[in-house]
Amino acid sequence: MLNSASFRAVIENTPLVSIDLCIICDGHILLGLRSNEPLKGVWFTPGARIFKNETWVDCLKRIAQSELGLVIEGPGQFRLMGVWDHFYSNSAFSENVSTHYVNLPHYMFIKHRPGMELDNQHDKMDWFDLGDVANNNDFHQYIRNYAIHLLEVVIDND
Repeated sequence: MLNSASFRAVIENTPLVSIDLCIICDGHILLGLRSNEPLKGVWFTPGARIFKNETWVDCLKRIAQSELGLVIEGPGQFRLMGVWDHFYSNSAFSENVSTHYVNLPHYMFIKHRPGMELDNQHDKMDWFDLGDVANNNDFHQYIRNYAIHLLEVVIDND
C-alpha cells in the first residue's frame, strides 16, 4: 500500500488502472452516491483501482466483497465492457491535481437485489433504470455512457 505522498505523486504523473462493476437487475443498474473525490456527491458504479501485484480478477473480487458484500468465485460471472479512459479535473488530494483512470468496467446480471452494507466510499446505494440513466443529464457522462453501452451492446445482444 502506498503512503499518501507516494500515491499523490502517482496520481500527478501516471494513469491509474481501475475496475468498475455494473450490476444489473431487472433493467436497473446499481449506483453508489460517492462520498470522496473525484466525483464526491455523484452517483457512480462501485469500483476501485488495481493495486500493484494484484491481478485484475483479485481486484474484481475485492470490489465485489468490500463495496457490495458479494462473494464471487471467479470472473466468469462478469463480462468485460472494454477499456475506457476516465479523466477528472480533481483528485482525492486536491482540486488542482487531475486524475486519469484507464478503466476496465465489467457488467453482471443478477436475478435478485442483494442486501448491502455501505462502505466508506458511498453515502448510499440505489438502483436506477438503465434507460433513465442513459437519457438523463443529471447523471455523470461516464455513467450515461455505461448505460448506453449496456442498453445498445449488451442487452440487445443477450
